[in-house]
Order: sequence, then structure tokens, then C-alpha cells
Amino acid sequence: MARSERQIFPVQNAAARPPRDLFLLLAVAYLALPNVIFLASWVRPIIGLPAALVVLGAVVWLAWSTKLESPRRRLSSKMFGAVLAAACLWTLVTGVGGVFPQSNDYFKHNLLFHDLATMSWPVKYSLEGGQSYLCYAMGYYLVPTLGGQCFGESAVAPLTFLWTFLGVALVFYWAAILTAAPVKTLAVIILCAATGVAWTFFKNHGIPGLYPVDELGGILMKDGLYFDYSDSFTRFNYQPQHALVGWLGAAVLYEMLWAHRQPRGVMFVWSLCLLWSPLTCLGLLLVPLAALVRVCWQNYFEPINLLGGCVVLMVMGIYFQGHAVLPDQGFIGKFSEGLGWVVRYGLFLVLHLTPLLFLWLIERKGKILGEWRPLLLVATVILVLLPLFKIGFASDLRLQASSAALLFFALAVDRVLQSEKFSLKRPIFLLLVATLLVGAICPVVRPVKNLLFSTNNYSYESIVTYVGWQHLPDMRDPGFDVAAQYLGRHGSLAERMLLR
Repeated sequence: MARSERQIFPVQNAAARPPRDLFLLLAVAYLALPNVIFLASWVRPIIGLPAALVVLGAVVWLAWSTKLESPRRRLSSKMFGAVLAAACLWTLVTGVGGVFPQSNDYFKHNLLFHDLATMSWPVKYSLEGGQSYLCYAMGYYLVPTLGGQCFGESAVAPLTFLWTFLGVALVFYWAAILTAAPVKTLAVIILCAATGVAWTFFKNHGIPGLYPVDELGGILMKDGLYFDYSDSFTRFNYQPQHALVGWLGAAVLYEMLWAHRQPRGVMFVWSLCLLWSPLTCLGLLLVPLAALVRVCWQNYFEPINLLGGCVVLMVMGIYFQGHAVLPDQGFIGKFSEGLGWVVRYGLFLVLHLTPLLFLWLIERKGKILGEWRPLLLVATVILVLLPLFKIGFASDLRLQASSAALLFFALAVDRVLQSEKFSLKRPIFLLLVATLLVGAICPVVRPVKNLLFSTNNYSYESIVTYVGWQHLPDMRDPGFDVAAQYLGRHGSLAERMLLR
């Protein structure tokens, strides 16, 4: 093994390994807990209680039937404390808990927290057109709001902060033990981003003679190309419920299939992520797909995957199948007149993914990535294809399903930057660093701008006072029913047979 590869993936002696991979066990339990709560409290007891027992049994079985020895060193007490401090700061700065400024997506978040903390479960709404129910990715919300049900709504904000901090700490801990330079790796994960700032400039100014700026925004919104591949801060500031499972789910699947080379429980873990974010789960398939050349694919068909995974998949499939129909979904050409989308799609890729091009040129000559090549290959394919299909008014498919691909892009960049072959004297490395610095503008500037200049208050009390919305279905803009994204259809199979 090359020295640079040993640096990036340090492995201890078998005698020095701890008996259990605590990260993997804690992360699986973290992902499973909301599923157990949902099955036990939202689903009819005849289905939900046996299913909850299956999930618990599968987690315990996975923990004790597999030799989950950690393949890496432990962190020093000082570094472990630094990881916890970084996770705490990140959770605060991104607005979780409401101590620091929040994004306007907290209209939805705080209404949802309120309804889950104050209404009986499953949450149902009486609307003008009949009854409806909450049908959304709730894995992130259930643990804090269960505390709200028990201790009052005032407990939700601190519990949300604590719950998010624990998840972020698990991800940051994983990143810290992944390489021999934990501080650099964490910095790369946080700051590495696609060059969306170039796309933002294009949206604001257009191309003279080709795309007038006064029309560009509407055209791109219609095509589904308006929103960038978000940097890490923006994803957490707007959509912590999707961003967190994108990172943590990818880390767990990576550990199982790359560090342990063990498909046992992989599809079960993937199914646990569905309640957190179905669209993010599509992006998480990156790891099993890349691992098809690494592990024996027949080993996916084992009891934990088949029993635990199928039970959770069946319940979540019925639950989300009852979701209200969204009109904004389909191939990009459906929303565009003629073939103008081809040029806009090409510009989107060029202005966003230039760092990936330089990364592949470096890999072609230097062969630095090694066993990581399949991961970056599948991540690249995903990032290229996602803009072609639109789901949701704000292109939710691309925003959510890209999380895992962007994480592995960042880790591939980290591997190159820590390689012995890296040198700023070589033009291709200099070009890569230049595009990375352009991409880093957003994750550096946005949190500072947010902290210094944001004066918006998105607390539930403020929403009721200034907007008049009291519950999630009240969210309606002229010409667009925002709440339809979070509701289930009256009379659906989920309402008739699954929910209490």
C-alpha cells in the first residue's frame, strides 16, 4: 500500500483495535430510533408494534451477530473534545434550536415542530376539501417532538439542538477517524462545494444577447435549474432534516461496505433512512452501487436485510405512497419550450462541476484515488444526471439526493490534497485549488452574512403574529399550495389501513 493511502486510511494492529465499532453501532441506533417511535405511535398496533420489534431486533442482531471491530485508531481526548466543540458550533451556526439566525425554511420547520408537539399522533388536519394527514419525511422531527409531547412545547427547541448535535457529532467523529489529518478533513467537508457562485452570477446577470436577466430567473425556475448544488452550510441552514441523514447515512454505508466489506444489514440501514428523507435515500444508493465491484452482491440477500429491510420498506412505501400528487415532477424537457433546456443544462453542469473535471484529470494522470475511484465515478454520474429530472417546486430531488455525492466529492478532494503528489507548482493542481476557492465563497460568506445581517424571526409565535399561519396546511402562497408538499391524500391506502 502506498504511503499516501496509509495516511488517508490509517489502520491499527488487530491487537490494538477496540472490540466494537462504536461509531457504527451508535449511528445505526440513531437512525433507527425515529423509526421505532413512528411504528409504535403512528401505525396501527397490529402492524406497528410487530414492525417496531422487528426493527429493534434487527439492530440488536446486527450489533451482536457481526464482528464490528473498528478499523481505525481512537481519537485523543483533546481531539475528541475538539470534534464535539466543532459539532456544537456547527449546530448553533446553522440555526438549529433558534439561538442563531434561521433560514426562511423555518416557516415550515417551526410549524411542523408545533403541530407534532401539540397535536395527537398521527397528525391529521381538517381542510376545506376534507380531512388530510401529515405525510412527510419526519425522522428528524420525531425525537424532539416526542419530548414536546411529554414535557411541553418549550422543550422542543433545546431537544432539537441536542438531537441534531448528536447526529452532527457522529458525522464529525467519523470524518476525524477517517484520515490521519482530522482537522483538514473536517475543513474540507465543510468548505468544499460545487462552484454554485458562478451559476448565481449567471442567474443574476444572464448572458447578453442570449438570456436576458429579466427572463432568466423564470426560465430556470420552470426548468428546475434555478437552485444550486448547495454547499454544506446552506443545506443545513435550510434543510437539516435531509442534510443530516445524507451525511450520516453515507458514512454508515461507507463503513459497512468499504471498511468492513460486509453487506450484512446494508439494505436494512438504507430503509431506516426512508423516514428521514426518501429523496436523499435515492442518493445514498451511491455506496451500494459503487460497492458492487467490491463485495459479493449475493451477500445482500441475508436475514437482516430481507426481514428488517423489507418490513421497514413496506411500511414506508405505503406511507409515502399516500402523499398528495405534486405537479412539479418530470423530465426537464417537460417544463421547457423546445430544446433550450439543453443549453441551460450544459451551462449548469459547466458552471457547477468544473472542480470535478479537474479532479478526474488529476486522477487520470496520478492514480491517487485508488479504491475510491468507484465512489467518485458513481457520485459524478449522479451529479450529472440529477438536473435532468425535477421533483418538487424547488427541485427537491436534486437538492436532497446530491448530499451523499457531494460528500464523497469532498472526501476525494481531501484525498488529493493530502497526497504526496499534490503540488501547486503543477498547473492542474493549481486549477483545482482555484475552482475550490471559488466554491468555498458560499460556505464562508453565507454564515458570516447570516450572523451579521439577518434580522428575521421565524419562531412559531412570530409566524402566528405576522403571517397568521397556525398550522402547516395554512402555508399557501398565491398560485402555489406550499402545504401540499407535506400532506397525504384523503382516502389513500395509508390513511385507510396503515395509520392509527
